[in-house]
Amino acid sequence: MTAAQAHGALQRLAVALLGAVTPEAIGRVAVTVSVELLDADAGVLYERADPRTLNSLFSTGWPAELEARYRRLELHRGRPLSDAVLGGTPVWLEDARDWRARYPEMAPIGTSGDREASACLPLRVEDRDLGAIVFSFDTPHTFPPEERAYLEAVAALCAQALDRARLLVVERHARALAERQRDRMEFLARTARLMEAPLSVEERLQRLADLVVPELADWCAVHRVREDEVEQVAVAHEDPARVDFVLRLQERYPPDPAARGGAVEVSRSGTPAFFPDIPDELLVAGAVDEEHLELIRSIGMRSAVVVPLVVRGHSLGALTLVHAESGRRFDELDLAFAQRLAGTAAVALDNAWLYEQQRRIAHTLQAALLPTVLPCAPGLRLAARYRPRTDERSDVQVGGDVYDVVAAPQPGRWAVLVADVCGKGPDAAALTALIRHTVRAEVAHGFGPVEALHRLNDAMLREARDARFATAAHAHLDVEEDGGVAVRLAGAGHPPALVRRAGAAGGSAGMVEADVEAEVEAKVEVVPTSGTVLGVFPDLALRETPLRLDPGDILVLYTDGVTEARGVDGFYGVERVRALVGAPGPWTADSLADALLADVVAFQQGTLRDDVALLVVEVAP
Repeated sequence: MTAAQAHGALQRLAVALLGAVTPEAIGRVAVTVSVELLDADAGVLYERADPRTLNSLFSTGWPAELEARYRRLELHRGRPLSDAVLGGTPVWLEDARDWRARYPEMAPIGTSGDREASACLPLRVEDRDLGAIVFSFDTPHTFPPEERAYLEAVAALCAQALDRARLLVVERHARALAERQRDRMEFLARTARLMEAPLSVEERLQRLADLVVPELADWCAVHRVREDEVEQVAVAHEDPARVDFVLRLQERYPPDPAARGGAVEVSRSGTPAFFPDIPDELLVAGAVDEEHLELIRSIGMRSAVVVPLVVRGHSLGALTLVHAESGRRFDELDLAFAQRLAGTAAVALDNAWLYEQQRRIAHTLQAALLPTVLPCAPGLRLAARYRPRTDERSDVQVGGDVYDVVAAPQPGRWAVLVADVCGKGPDAAALTALIRHTVRAEVAHGFGPVEALHRLNDAMLREARDARFATAAHAHLDVEEDGGVAVRLAGAGHPPALVRRAGAAGGSAGMVEADVEAEVEAKVEVVPTSGTVLGVFPDLALRETPLRLDPGDILVLYTDGVTEARGVDGFYGVERVRALVGAPGPWTADSLADALLADVVAFQQGTLRDDVALLVVEVAP
C-alpha cells in the first residue's frame, strides 16, 4: 500500500468512525472497515471492562465457537493480546512458526483454522487504556515499518473514536442520572404533600401506594405495625383485576409471617430486603403446594425492594415495591431512593398517627366536659349544641366552651350555665371543668346566680395555674304553677342573652329589611350579661336581671363563637342572631338550636374559627 493509498484509507476510516456514537457501533465500524482496508481475514475489538478484563465489542471472521469462548477475556502476561494491552506496545506475529516460538501455549489457538499472522494493537488515548484491536491473516504476513505505522494509525483512530463514544456514554449516563435524581426529588415533594393531606392514615397509605405505581414499580404494598400485629393496609397495581387476584390469593393462602425478606419480617426487624432478581427457588420456598406455586408464578415478579418505615428509632411498617410485567430491575440506587421515600412517608405517618391519637384524646376529654344528655325538666324544653373550631388542626385541642343544666335543691328550680374560657388546650380544659363543677356545687348549696359567680371567681383565682379568664351566663329558672317561668340571670362579660316572645314574627334569618326591623326587635328582647369577666379581679361588678318567660317563650344563650364568627361579610354579630331568633316560626328549642348552628357554620363557609356552644330553653306551651 502506497503512502497515498494509506492516507486515503485512514481518511475513509475516520469518516466512517465519525458516524458511530456508541462503543458497540465504534467496534463494528472499526473492525469491518479496518479488516477490509487491511485485507485481513478476521478482526476483533476489545473494550477494557476493568483493570483485569476485556470485553469484545465486535468481531468478524472467527469461528463461532472461538468467538463465544473469548467474548470476555482476562489479562495474563505471556499472551500476545495481554502483552499488547499491559505493555502498551503492539505485538506482531508474522506466521505460525512465529507463534510457536514466542507463544507456544497460545499457538494452537492463534493458528487454529490454518491462521498464520496476527497483529495485536493496544488502544490508548494519552494515559487512558481503552482496550485492543486484533487482526488475523490466513497466510504469513510480514509487517514492514511503514505497514506497522499504518496499523498503529488505524489503532489510534479507533482509540480516539472509542474514547469519544465512552465519554459520550458517561455524559449521557450522568445526564440521565441527574434527570432521574431531579424526577425523584419531585416525586418526594409530591409524596410529602400527599402525606400532609387531611386524610386518615389508611387513606394516606393507599394514596402513597397509588402514587408509586407505575412510576417507581409495577406493584406497591404498604404494611402497618399495629400493636403486636403487622397488617397490609394498602396495595396498588395499574390493573384493578390484578389487585383483586392478589387479594383473593392472600385470603386463600395467608402470607407466611416468617418468610425471609417479607414485609412482616422487615416491619419487625427494621432491616430492608433487596432482591435485584427474584429466583424461582424463592417462590418455591414460599409456596404451600404446587397450585399455590403456579399462582405465585403467574404474578410474574422479577425484582423487589422491601424497606421499613422507620422513625424515631422504631418501625411503623414496611413499603414493598415489585417489578413484574415491565421487566425492569431494581438497582442499588432504587434501594437507596426507596429508603428515602419510606423515611419521608414514615415521618408524615408518625405525625398523622400522633395527631389522630391526640384528636381522639381531645374528643374524649371534650365529651367528658359536657353533659352526656340534658335532664328532663318538667315545664321546659331544652336543646344544646356544641361544635369545635375546625380550622387547621385545632380539633386536637380541647375547647373552652361549656354548657350545663342541673336541678337545684328547690323543687321546680333549674340552673343553666353557658361559659367560655379564653384559649384552648389542657389548661383551658382544666378551667372548663373547674367552672362546670364549681357552679354545680354552688347550685347544690343553694346559692343564687350572682353569688355562685362570685364563688366561681374566687375558685379560679385560687386554682387556675395561668392568667386565663372566662365569661359566663348563669341563670336560675323557677317553673311556676301557671306554666310561666321566673328567671334570675347573671352574666360575667358574656354575650347578651336573647328572649323570643311567643308569636314573634319578622324577616327571614339574616335578611331583615329596614321596615320590619323594629317589629323583630319588639319581639326579640336583648338581655345584657356584661358584668366583670371571671378569673382576673378579686372584686366583681355583677348584677342579677329578673325575667319572666310565658309558655312558648324561648331563652337563647350562646358563646362568642356565634357573634364573633367571621365570614366574607365581616362578623356574624348580635343583630344577625336577633334576626334568626325572631324569624317566622313555629320554632321549638331543638329547631331553633339547629337553625342557629347551621347559619353560623354556613356564614363561615363550613370552617369555624372558634368553638360554638348554644343552650336554648323553651317554656312548654
